[in-house]
Amino acid sequence: MQVSRSIRYFIAVALFAAFSLFGSGDAFARRSVYSLMLQDTVKTDPGISQEWLDDSLYMSLLELDEYTLFLMDSLEREYILVLGSDLPDEKDIRKAVRQNKKDRRDSIFKNTPRILDTYLIPDSLYYNRLLMWTHSQNTNKINLQKYDTTYNYHFNDLQIYRKDLNAIHLGVAGSPSMSFNYFKREKLKEAPFFEPYLAYSYTPETAVMYNVKTPYTELVYSGTPLSVRTKEDQNVRVLTTMNVTPKLNVKLLYQKYGGAGILTNENSANKNWDVGVDYLGDRYEVHFGFLGQTIIREENGGVSDISMVRDTIIDKKVVPINLSKANNKLKRRTVFLTHSLTVPMNFFRKNRDSLRVGEGTVAYIGHSIEFSTYSKLYTDELTKASERAFYQNINVISNKASNDSISVKRFENKLFINLQPFSKDAILSTINAGIGYQLLGYYAFRPEFDPAVKNTKWLHNTYVYGGVEGKFKKYFYWDARAQYFLSGHYAGDLRAEANLRLSVFPFKDGINLTAHAETATTAPHPFEQYLYFNHHQWDNEFSKSNETKVEVSLDIPHWDLQASVGYAVLSNKIYYDSLTVIRQAEAPVQVFSAYLQKNFKVWHFHFDNRLLFQTSSNEDVLPLPKLSANLRYYIQFPVVKDVMTMQIGANALITSPFKFPGFIPDLGVFYNQSREVVSTNPYIDLFVNMQWKKASIFVKLENVAYGWPQKAYFSANRYIMTDRVLKFGIFWPFY
Repeated sequence: MQVSRSIRYFIAVALFAAFSLFGSGDAFARRSVYSLMLQDTVKTDPGISQEWLDDSLYMSLLELDEYTLFLMDSLEREYILVLGSDLPDEKDIRKAVRQNKKDRRDSIFKNTPRILDTYLIPDSLYYNRLLMWTHSQNTNKINLQKYDTTYNYHFNDLQIYRKDLNAIHLGVAGSPSMSFNYFKREKLKEAPFFEPYLAYSYTPETAVMYNVKTPYTELVYSGTPLSVRTKEDQNVRVLTTMNVTPKLNVKLLYQKYGGAGILTNENSANKNWDVGVDYLGDRYEVHFGFLGQTIIREENGGVSDISMVRDTIIDKKVVPINLSKANNKLKRRTVFLTHSLTVPMNFFRKNRDSLRVGEGTVAYIGHSIEFSTYSKLYTDELTKASERAFYQNINVISNKASNDSISVKRFENKLFINLQPFSKDAILSTINAGIGYQLLGYYAFRPEFDPAVKNTKWLHNTYVYGGVEGKFKKYFYWDARAQYFLSGHYAGDLRAEANLRLSVFPFKDGINLTAHAETATTAPHPFEQYLYFNHHQWDNEFSKSNETKVEVSLDIPHWDLQASVGYAVLSNKIYYDSLTVIRQAEAPVQVFSAYLQKNFKVWHFHFDNRLLFQTSSNEDVLPLPKLSANLRYYIQFPVVKDVMTMQIGANALITSPFKFPGFIPDLGVFYNQSREVVSTNPYIDLFVNMQWKKASIFVKLENVAYGWPQKAYFSANRYIMTDRVLKFGIFWPFY
């Protein structure tokens, strides 16, 4: 029943008189009258919204005690209070008060815009639904990454084909790999035996951090669920990330790559975990993470007779292999923290109070710490003469079995300061300097060791580093940085690099010309100097190696064109020869590389081309494929406008004949075999690729041309690629 205005005021006054006897009537009555007046104001003034009324009522209740708050809330909701009825007990009052406060908080929280306001990103990105970036441990600088949910990106379900047009690998997802393009090969100075697995994992500087407006989840699957179990391939990725506050984000990532492989004893499981926390505050920035990786592989050493691979009758599962009982297990664990504090230094500016954080003269004082462990355990049982011959009949410790383990422990601590002299958009925008301490623990068996004690050799290294950078708006950018080791095992090691980018904008996305140069002098790794395995042993005195690179690239998005050329000189390069013996090259090796990516479109037909040409001055030291191509041709059309788009076509991998490197399981590295020049067949996949809103789905018939012109599809020396098989994949984001 609607209560008239005069009656409602009378009730409020009556309540004031009644509750004044208990000492709380004054506050209650004032707010009762205020509540009724607000209700009437809304009726008489249509310009006042109900949201404004709710906020005003809420603010009017902040100073009330719990009992009065409960009564006031009842009056606010019902407008009248039935006098003479029984009052609720104290427990119910407190419960109602708590629920009322919670509802208020939840309502305010859900309706508050979660805007990231920080000097670390441009203003134009504050309202982006999702931001991604990596960070530098030396400076805590963030590098924004492109967020790509399109089917063109997720069509390449394996990381090795996203990073390069093709790769040397062992035929199974998650297996050791090495990019075709020499200039894209990744290195891990402290633990080189993990380099073949970096394509499927992350380091502190490649781990992606997030900031999201709403919780974000990715579910990714690719595999061959319809194939027999012995040939099954299963790859999964689960990512979830959310912001606790607009500036604080938490990320959880799990991914697994692997499968049984097409040969006997080829099963591979490569599992990765990534837990991250980042905070982009007004003056304080934090990046924290845990990275884990476990790799379990059955090692077969490849096929023992290549001619049987080319046979059109023999099943690949019965083709003889080199090793029947060999396994590798690798583990990596990393915990890192990089944080920095912003200190404005505009002491002599008259208008310094008007400057935002990050503008003008600023110092960023930071600290970075990392603890990592890397381990590798190789075991085998050599039951046949052919298996012992695979290792050149070298069995230093045992003629029957091997149990070789190596490990690295890494503790690194550094302090740095970044100075912004003028502004972040100045020609000289940043000067940074830092000092670091590195403690490395290496374990590899030595005959003099007590078998009951795991003897670790500890190395202490100190280094300094610094750099400068600057830019002019969006047209020009440059930087230079260097690191020099003062003491320890790596004393005298130097790494320096510089980058230059010029951009002009006849088109919206511009024309970008980039130049990169770097040089590095590096001491041999302790495992390259001394190793005592069952099948390999050496005690070397290698000298420092040097590598100098120069690259120039051109990017024109408007024409869908990317091109680059590179030149490198490698002195005293350490490599593994055709007998898997470690060597150091006496003469410098020169490398030239040219890469072109050009995509054409004619009506609904698309022609995506990636081409790579390379030469090496010494193929025995560094073999490279001279010509490689990744060609993806398809027709693209909408199935349902603005809902689903489909591509139907073929993807081909073509490689000119060359001496594919081999893989030696006990060392866990690729070696340069010189006996066989492998002539590869085109590896062709037919596919249907779909974009369904944000989800990407593909179906591939891999190796559709199997048997043409012959059954020989090698991915490394004596390792073969998958036969004809049907593969499914889906990328499904939720936010």
